[in-house]
Amino acid sequence: MKIPAQLKEGSKVVICTFSSPVPLSFEKRFNECIKTLKSKGLNVYIDEDVLSDVAISKQLIANSLNKYLCDDKYDAVIPPWGGDFAIEILSLLDWETIAKSKPKWIFGFSDVSTLTSAISLHVGWHTIHSSNLMQIAANENCDYVKSLFDLLFNAQMGYSFEQISSSYHEFDYPDYIREPLSSYTLDTLSELITINNFNEKSLKGSLVGGCLDTLQLTMGSKFLSLGNLRNSGSNIVFLENAELSTMQYKRALLSLKLKGVFSNCSCILIGRNKFEYLNNSLGNEEKTLTDALADLNIPVIGNLDIGHVSPNFSLVNGAEAEISFVKNKIILKQTI
Repeated sequence: MKIPAQLKEGSKVVICTFSSPVPLSFEKRFNECIKTLKSKGLNVYIDEDVLSDVAISKQLIANSLNKYLCDDKYDAVIPPWGGDFAIEILSLLDWETIAKSKPKWIFGFSDVSTLTSAISLHVGWHTIHSSNLMQIAANENCDYVKSLFDLLFNAQMGYSFEQISSSYHEFDYPDYIREPLSSYTLDTLSELITINNFNEKSLKGSLVGGCLDTLQLTMGSKFLSLGNLRNSGSNIVFLENAELSTMQYKRALLSLKLKGVFSNCSCILIGRNKFEYLNNSLGNEEKTLTDALADLNIPVIGNLDIGHVSPNFSLVNGAEAEISFVKNKIILKQTI
């Protein structure tokens, strides 16, 4: 896979919408997050459609992405956050030209992963499933955010970094409108779910994944080729649920299993289930994962730092990963 160039002081990055713009009521928060990038010495360009109270057409979003992904003066193309319908953009992108362009860093979670997973599997760029830009104000000192910037500024062939699953997580989002400088409030004890035991001291594989809500729909299409997934050797698939009900969630997992997504997996990593947090239905997760995935006879680890319940690992699509399990925590080592 192709590794985007390390960011450095003076690197040009562009902020543009992948799915949903940022309402004007969030402008102060947005500006604080732009300050974060500028504090790293980055030269930040902001697309004119990022801040808007009006929905942006899929064609305008695609036009911006085609422009920036194909312009080699940029080193990163960064969305502020996710949204709902990035799936509409896939068929409007100029994939042939993107594939010939200089790789650029892209990071984020939720609907952002509709594009990052496709860009990694369809074009072959390393992309990052991580915190969204709108979560990273200048005062944020979360270790996972530090590891994200360490990665962006140091990544090259052979670069390795480790992350340890968090002891605490954030039960709900901060109020970014009233408190634009809010940082993570890790106020809730984290307890991992494990389905099937580790039979080895560590598990290895190539990382690939994203938000289950959309991945279940795009996987197997020409944008997310199962052939590319299977040809990469043993995989570690990571997933997170945003809005799928318990029934929809189970169906989505079963659908990926039927499609063969897990057929060459050494391990499956599952983020904390945002639907359960929003609907006061905590407690369904272990049964759902057991019902859907236990018969695969590979370790499934749930309630991890992936997705809509912060904090977030920085997971590099296409990186080689090694996972160890120690005292109800996982140690995740990634090598590019």
